[in-house]
Amino acid sequence: MAISYTITPHKVAFPSKVAASAGSPHIYNVRLSADHDNGDLIGRGAWVAFDEYAEAAAPNTFKGVIRGQGTFGWYVEVTAATDALFVFNSPVIAEDYNKKFSAEKNFYNKTGDTVKAYGLIVGDVYEISADGFTGTPQANKNVTYASGKYVVASGT
Repeated sequence: MAISYTITPHKVAFPSKVAASAGSPHIYNVRLSADHDNGDLIGRGAWVAFDEYAEAAAPNTFKGVIRGQGTFGWYVEVTAATDALFVFNSPVIAEDYNKKFSAEKNFYNKTGDTVKAYGLIVGDVYEISADGFTGTPQANKNVTYASGKYVVASGT
């Protein structure tokens, strides 16, 4: 008898230089209504309880530009005001996991979890792994966001 250890990989993200990580504008606690990878963009919905909001659909107003390649992915800079919130929760890795199971790409935020959602402002920079893009990420390419992916513009 065998056991299948198949794991679906997820995009990896990190808020490299996001003002909300220092308290400006805000980090919200948002209860998810769907599964999300770190780096997904969501909206802030209705008040649930003190310091917790429901998830709303991601605003379709996100605009950014890829600035270059980072440690594990590509740096995206926010270039226009947006109500989108950047999902980022550090994965909790148990000590007894082996190296395969502890890889950050194996983690996601599941429906019903309450996650940290960072407000974004123009000039914020964060990193997204290549599998988080539709199209080929490349420095100086503009990006938008749709259906859980950063969409690379065909022109510059």
